[in-house]
Parts: sequence; C-alpha cells; structure tokens
Amino acid sequence: MSIDHHKPNTSEQADRFDNKTVMTKMNRAWEALKDAVVLIDGDDRLTWWNLAAAQLLSLQDKDQGKSIFDYIQAPEFHEYYQEVTAHHDLHKDVHNDGVHMASWRDPKRYLKCEMTAFDKDKLLMIYDVTRLQHLEQMRRDFVANVSHELRTPLTVLMGYLENYSDQSDIPPKWQRGLELMTQQTARMNRIVNDLLLLSKIEIEETYELGYIDMTKLLTHVYDDAQAYNQDYGHTIHLQIDTYDGLYGSEMYLNSALSNLVINAIKYTPKGGNIEISWVKTSQGCQFSVTDNGIGIDTSHITRLTERFYRVDSGRSRATGGTGLGLAIVKHVLHQYNTSLQIESELGIGSTFSATFASSYVRSLS
Repeated sequence: MSIDHHKPNTSEQADRFDNKTVMTKMNRAWEALKDAVVLIDGDDRLTWWNLAAAQLLSLQDKDQGKSIFDYIQAPEFHEYYQEVTAHHDLHKDVHNDGVHMASWRDPKRYLKCEMTAFDKDKLLMIYDVTRLQHLEQMRRDFVANVSHELRTPLTVLMGYLENYSDQSDIPPKWQRGLELMTQQTARMNRIVNDLLLLSKIEIEETYELGYIDMTKLLTHVYDDAQAYNQDYGHTIHLQIDTYDGLYGSEMYLNSALSNLVINAIKYTPKGGNIEISWVKTSQGCQFSVTDNGIGIDTSHITRLTERFYRVDSGRSRATGGTGLGLAIVKHVLHQYNTSLQIESELGIGSTFSATFASSYVRSLS
C-alpha cells in the first residue's frame, strides 16, 4: 500500500514565503521573546522595540523618536555605547561581550546589554542575568573563603616542616619525605596566594589608583626576571621606547606583567631569548613579551586564560605553575578595558601583548 504525501504546489509555497507573511511571523517571534530588543537609529533615537523592552523601559508609542539615553542613564552603558559606535564608524571589529550592570529600577536585578551596529542603526538586546550573577558571586565567595581558611593550616605545616628539615640528626629515610612535603606545601601556598589575589581583583576590592611609572615598574620586573633566570640561562632584553606611564593600580599591574615574563622564562628551553618591550602606538601604548620557546598550539590559545587550564599538565607541575597566572593577567587587563593578545607557533615561540588605550596613558610632560 502506498501513501500519497501531499506536496505543496508552487502557489502554496509562494503564499507561505511571501514577504508579508514572513514579516508577520518575524514580528510575532520578536514579541514572544522574553529578552528586550530595541532598534536605535543613527541619532540614538528609538525607532522600534518589542513587548519585553516596552515593559522593561516603560515605553509607549509616543516615546518613538526619543533618545535611548533618556531611558538608560547608567555611565557604564554610555561608555559601552560609545565604544561600539566608535569601532563601527572606524570599520573595526569590537570584542563584544556586552556590558553588565545593576538594573536602574531594582538594584537586586542584574542586566546584560549587547549592541550590534549595522549601517547607521543599532540593535540593542537586554538580558536578565540576575541568576547567573548570584551564582558567580557564590563561586567568588566560596573561593575567597576557602583560600583564607587554608592559609592558616598551611602556614603551620610550612613552619614545622622548615624546623624539622633544619635538624641535623634526621634519619636519611625521612629526608626525602620532608623534601617532598616542603615542595608540595610551598606549591599549595602559591595556589592559595594566587586564588586570594584573583578573588580581590574579581570583586574589585578597593585598591590605590595613581600614576604608574612604567620605566620604573618594568625595570623592577626585569630585575626579578633576571633573578628567576639564574637556572635557565636565557638572554633577556628590555626595550623601552617611551617614558609614558599609565593610570591604575601598580600592585596588580606588576603582578600581571611579572606573570607573563616568568611564564616566558619557564616555557623556553635553556639558553633562549626573551624580549620585553614597552612602545608607543597609534592607539596608546603596548606591552609585550616575546620568546623563542616551545610555543602553543592554536587549539589551546582561546582557553589559556581560564583558571587551572593547562596545555601540558605534566610540564606545568614540573615548572611549579599554579594554573592561575594568565587568569590573573586577564582580570587585571580588564581594569584597563583591554585583553591579552597571544600569537604563538609550536617550536618557534610566543608573543603575549596588551595594548593600553590612550585614555589610560599618562605622560610625564
């Protein structure tokens, strides 16, 4: 027995896919969305919005043509809006992670705004990320609390291990065990310290902001690198082409840049070359570290700044890495609205760099 499937004829297909029908379905789809969608023209005026946006922003038909800034006045939204607009005007791509902020109506709610510019218009989407924000805060609190609680017992263990290791009458069979315990408690202490630092940066703990003398800071980073380099025998060069400094937290920036330089030392075979540079660019100033080390496969690069992510876990443990260094770098650079750029080739070497916009650059003159 055969079944005669109904096949739509040409006229039925035309009816199903005519422009009016498609537009009607699209409008119904936009209205069904729980996320707010707003269309903005080249003069920052509201031209269209869906039901969710009308409820979120209390929009009525008479509000068409008014400025988006009459309804969203948060400074972080203004800054994000201008950044997206500027990049679009210059025909540049922007790393669009959107902007997170507390709701202007209910401080207990958190929103995420993402905007896409096209032609002279912009499409703004607003998501309610309150639940995700609360989960992220719980994770941060947990990490910070556990790290604090681990610090005291670790200090006690390290103290006793140091005292026992200094005893001259320790039986030989215990010496190896004490050495391993000392190494591993020291490694755990480094992890705890990095977790605490990362927690402070993530929760934007109050820190001192001011002028950072980059020549002085990079000289300090270079001196520390030379001390660490004694067992590696690398040739390390420091190139400073500008005396311009930055405005920010010197403590956090020093930690981030030191992490990049120490990583270059650790992952370059003995007798390698490492270049540290600070140069002026058309966009501001750029810091970079280049090595001729083992390199990184491109499949790993996008995940390098994740906590505890390891390209080679065995090598990372051998070098004493905590797996948190690049995560710290990522969060410190976020304070300057920039990101870590990584270029690498296996067996050839790597370059880690960050460009600081002119708004953060400070000149001595």
